[in-house]
Amino acid sequence: MFLRLFALAIFITLVMWQNSLAKVTVIPEVEVVGEAIIEDKGNISIKSEALPAQVQVITDEDLEKMNVRHYWDIFRKTPGVAVINMGQGDAGDRLGTRGFWAGFAIFVDGVPLNMPHHNHLHGLADSSWLVPEMIERVEVIKGPFSALYGNFALGGVINIITKRSDKSSTVGIEAGSYDSYRGLASFSKQDYNPPPFLAYEAFTKNGYRDNSHLERYNLFNKLTFPIRDCKLSIRASYTKRDWGAAGYLPVDDVKQGVVKKTDAVNPTDGGYSEYYNLVFNYTPKGEAGFHGTLYASKEDFNRIATFTPSPQRWEHNERTYFGWNLLYNYMPLKTLSVIAGTDGRYDDGKAQRFNTVNRQKTGTIEDWDIKEFGVGLFLQAQYKPLDFLKIVGGVRYDWFNFDVENRIRPQNSGSGDTSIVSPKIGFVITPMKNLNIFANKGLGFRTPFIREMSPTDRDYKNFTLKPAKVDTWDLGFNTFLCDKLHLSFDYFQTDMEREIRAVGADVLNIGQSKRDGYEIEARFYATDELSFYGSYSWVKGRIKNPAVASENRITNMPESYTIGGIEWTKNLGEQKNLTFDIYTQVYGKTPLNSTGSIMRGSFEKYYSKISYRVKNTTIYAGAIYHPKDYISEGEFIVGGKDVYDPRPRWDLNAGIKYHF
Repeated sequence: MFLRLFALAIFITLVMWQNSLAKVTVIPEVEVVGEAIIEDKGNISIKSEALPAQVQVITDEDLEKMNVRHYWDIFRKTPGVAVINMGQGDAGDRLGTRGFWAGFAIFVDGVPLNMPHHNHLHGLADSSWLVPEMIERVEVIKGPFSALYGNFALGGVINIITKRSDKSSTVGIEAGSYDSYRGLASFSKQDYNPPPFLAYEAFTKNGYRDNSHLERYNLFNKLTFPIRDCKLSIRASYTKRDWGAAGYLPVDDVKQGVVKKTDAVNPTDGGYSEYYNLVFNYTPKGEAGFHGTLYASKEDFNRIATFTPSPQRWEHNERTYFGWNLLYNYMPLKTLSVIAGTDGRYDDGKAQRFNTVNRQKTGTIEDWDIKEFGVGLFLQAQYKPLDFLKIVGGVRYDWFNFDVENRIRPQNSGSGDTSIVSPKIGFVITPMKNLNIFANKGLGFRTPFIREMSPTDRDYKNFTLKPAKVDTWDLGFNTFLCDKLHLSFDYFQTDMEREIRAVGADVLNIGQSKRDGYEIEARFYATDELSFYGSYSWVKGRIKNPAVASENRITNMPESYTIGGIEWTKNLGEQKNLTFDIYTQVYGKTPLNSTGSIMRGSFEKYYSKISYRVKNTTIYAGAIYHPKDYISEGEFIVGGKDVYDPRPRWDLNAGIKYHF
């Protein structure tokens, strides 16, 4: 039924587009700032930059400069965001921040991507269907300080906005190391009414290690219709993926030559998935007025993995979900904004886990049918009583209802509901031009995990369990000095209830935790063509109530994260330009066990890209350099052993795009 509705929606939007081509009207695009040099926090605005919090913005111009080989690579230059590639194909990598291994609530055009009750990790966000060329703007909000976002906003929020149209259509092809190939075609005409934006991608690679192949196909279709001075966008997308997973090898075995770096743990590990998405977005002219999003999605996600000494496990997650996000921004004065709204989401799905041998099921160890319905009401206000002072406050009320069938332990089946109120407060002081001082305090949360409410390993059920709270406060500033130097600083403290962490094939409750840390970011504009940038993030995290006093470390949390790089763009005249970007990431030492007696050492990675554009053609080449042999982002303790996902020393790619 969902597939028929999905196909019907695509057909209707294409017919509407075709029938309206005769009336050619240019819909003006929302202006996108090329460089978010300093967030204009002193203004009254619905934009994320106006929050009294640390916010980074990534634009389509920024993405064009980056060497993006993987969908999460778009965040590798973002201060304080640790990209953790798990070496499991498209099985959900991590974006860590502020000591949270996967602490972002992620939205695309207002649609939440986090998957509640995913049996590998509650709140996992699968974003591998994103194509960089379809993205207009990415907002990274640190901390749970916006009342517009609710569930899973622990370390922050990522809000991704896709393009309504583009300056040109594009076809491109790319080739790289380990038999990787990518084809891209996008179509956009800004003088059509409505303007279309269609993007299609095919990607395949064999991979560096045995059984590390990946195939991905993306279809993205978006049309935007004018309704008086407002806009209605209709988006339909589809993604299909199939991958192998080489697994995690014991570090000592690789060092001693027992296994090779390229060996696979199990040649039948891997996975496959399909994802459908239908979205309606309504936006007013300007910021004031009604904003609305309606969406429906379907996902079938399968992951087969072996974590020695446990047998191979097959994780099956299947869900259909739909929801809304509706708000009204009332701006009676230039000094006042009041946003009132509601969001909601209904999930109907399965979370299952099977023991398998070479993908043949030998037993069922987890099997839930889960229905979850959540409704949020939110209010957020901004007020400037003085020219140099802005006060921001907000509150959310979220209610959740659960209906669970536990097929392993039927006595743990049942239904219930729970709720939470999460207030936010902050201010921005602008004592002089190009200097913002901000502070805030906010409460975030995550809903209860299915294993907390209805476990399969014991007789227990609690469907009124309260969401786990995250209590955070920040203090920081940003400034732009002498028209050359952008600086920002932020100090934060966070307390978390019932923190859960994926360890190998299991998800564990590690108790109450506390984190404090800071982030420093700088960018120096040496000339109009050359800039230097860097950032340093440090965090200290501890378990507050460990069963054993010495076992208080939060595992797999880098203590520091450093970025440094150079961007250079040279205009060669006659519609020619040359762009060069090189940067390094340094991951700090990371405890792999709760006592900190086993540590992953610090290591670095280097990324570079050079591109040359002449008229309508862009030629580019990129490289990733991983200098250390026995260390990687994906490294854990499994079965008492230090295991990791070996990486190649070099990963190269080159491509060509034609714009028309």
